[in-house]
Amino acid sequence: MAKELYVGKILTNEMITAGKQFLQQIEAVMPITASFWLYTSEAERWRLYIASPVVSKEGSKKMYEQVINILDAEREPSLPAVSVLATDDNDQYVSSLRMMRLSHEVSEKRFTSLGVNGRYIEDAYIYRLYEAKADK
Repeated sequence: MAKELYVGKILTNEMITAGKQFLQQIEAVMPITASFWLYTSEAERWRLYIASPVVSKEGSKKMYEQVINILDAEREPSLPAVSVLATDDNDQYVSSLRMMRLSHEVSEKRFTSLGVNGRYIEDAYIYRLYEAKADK
């Protein structure tokens, strides 16, 4: 198991890089519809949000099992598991960030001090934010 990366109040280049590497690995085993770092002053820390239809269909436990497997196999400094939040497309932050999209897809972009649909987004770094697709 690799050394854990410190995740605190400041979004570092190391966090962005570790998150991107982690997302490449998790996308290889399940579909991801949104992924972003989000800072909230209540928690006083950043969390990596990952939205997947797997959470809606099979529950967050299934996704956290994959998260733990990937993080345990890391050789580089890895993200602490507590910094990862598995969710689905109905999450309030996923929905709010989707509302401010200017195109079909947003990727690799940072947003600060946003008011979206009555929700305040202090700071977010978006890896990917795809348009939600209706379940079939």
